[in-house]
This record gives sequence, structure tokens and C-alpha cells, in this order.
Amino acid sequence: MTDHPETLAPYQMPWRRDRVKQALALAPMLRAVPKNPLFLIGAAVIGVAGVMAWRNREKIAATTGPMIDDAKARGHALIEEARTKGEDLIDQAKATTEAVVAKTRRRKAGPAATPTVTEVH
Repeated sequence: MTDHPETLAPYQMPWRRDRVKQALALAPMLRAVPKNPLFLIGAAVIGVAGVMAWRNREKIAATTGPMIDDAKARGHALIEEARTKGEDLIDQAKATTEAVVAKTRRRKAGPAATPTVTEVH
């Protein structure tokens, strides 16, 4: 089934439509800005934080590099620990399965085996 553009138009994000529809989709938010200036203040704060982070990206990378390497080492240790626990659980499940199979075979081989259909008639 191919998607018909007219069917999907109401569900598309505003930036996927033409410019007039995009402006009309943003209009309700722009009408709320004078009532609540926190929109503009928040946008300004995010913009300033982004500029500061961009200007100090080398310093941030140098500072966070050791923390990232430490987290990576801890992560590898946790992965190895999980792998060994998983292998132990798999071995335990295999042993349990083999015990259940052996018990079932012993029951079938015993004299109290269930009668077959030909034996009942």
C-alpha cells in the first residue's frame, strides 16, 4: 500500500510542509511569548550555554576525557561480569534440563509406564 500525500498531510511535522503552513503551525507558540517571557529567556540561556560550550570544547574534552575512559573501563568490567554470570546461568539451565530429561526417561522405562492405545483396547 502506498501512502497517499493527502492522507498523511495532517500527520506531517510542520517543517515538512510549505512555508505558509510552517509559519501558521508556529503562530500559536509565538502568540504565547508575550504572555510568558520565559520562552525567550529560556531560549537565550540555551543559546548562551551552547556558545560557551562550543568555545570551550577543547577544555571540556580534556576535563571529561579521563572520566569517559574510567567509565569505559568500568563498563567493560561489568560486561565481563555479566558474561560470566550468563554463562553460569546457561550451564545451570543445561544441568537442570538434563536432570529433568533423565527423570522423564526413568519414568518411561519403569514398569509404571502409561499404557498405549493398543493395550487399552
